[in-house]
Amino acid sequence: MHEPEIEPGASVQPLAGSGSALGHRFTHRAMACEFELVLLTDSARYAAQAARAIFEEIDRLESQLSRFRPASDIARINALQPGAAARIGPAALDCLTLACELYVDTGGAFDITAGSKPPGGGSGLQYLGLDPERCCAGVTAPGVRLDLGGLGKGYALDRAAALLRDWSIPVARLHAGQSTVLALGAPPGQRGWRIALRDPEAGPPAAPLATVTLCNRAISGSDSLLQPGHILDPRTGAAAEGKLGAWALAPSAARSDSLSTAFFIMPVDQVRACCAAHSDVGAILLWREAEDRMRGAWGLTGLDTPPDTAVQR
Repeated sequence: MHEPEIEPGASVQPLAGSGSALGHRFTHRAMACEFELVLLTDSARYAAQAARAIFEEIDRLESQLSRFRPASDIARINALQPGAAARIGPAALDCLTLACELYVDTGGAFDITAGSKPPGGGSGLQYLGLDPERCCAGVTAPGVRLDLGGLGKGYALDRAAALLRDWSIPVARLHAGQSTVLALGAPPGQRGWRIALRDPEAGPPAAPLATVTLCNRAISGSDSLLQPGHILDPRTGAAAEGKLGAWALAPSAARSDSLSTAFFIMPVDQVRACCAAHSDVGAILLWREAEDRMRGAWGLTGLDTPPDTAVQR
């Protein structure tokens, strides 16, 4: 059986051998991107039923988490007056709790309130209050605006994985748009799903920058070459500069989705320190120093490095 490959980062696309020959493939448009599932199970009908349930769940999550949906939990929080609170669902509470944790872990490089303009300045998160017991969220200042675009797609993949466990489908490859891949189990005879990281400066059919083999882990990628200037440092409001690409590996897709953006923004030494502090997190960076291209990788397991690519550990 051919080992499946896909390319996260600047592009996430199935390559030869990753389609229906290895399982049943389904796609669905949601959250402004295309979700794809490759499910390894004997019955095509059963796989289709599971995929339908997953896509219904993703649509439900979008209705709760998108700031563009007026009735969503996030939009209702954004409309709150200071001192008010709103009941929210478990999905929004999960995402907001993780976002607060990641804000601390990344020194503010990941901030879901980056577009906020509270009168006191600083991050909008300091004016956000969460009450997990009552499942409520409130704000203490005007101008707090939440945007889960940096982790919502990854969270949706994690929920999809949970549903696949309920459906007793332990081997699958899930990806959202052009940024995040979640690998569940391993195809028969393989150690996991083989993921190719495309060099953001090289067009096809160039050799990959590196490859990883993942089993029950997620990888996400960020770069600024397809959309220059679209990654902003929430601490300064300026476009992040200096890196060509950043990839994050983590046990959950929500975490890898968030960290890839943060790693693109954070200085290299801070990325290295973050990986050292969190044993389940890995990073691959590509950046320039003067005229030299630099590559770094930390906290990785399952790294399959092409012979012509030197990865600094």
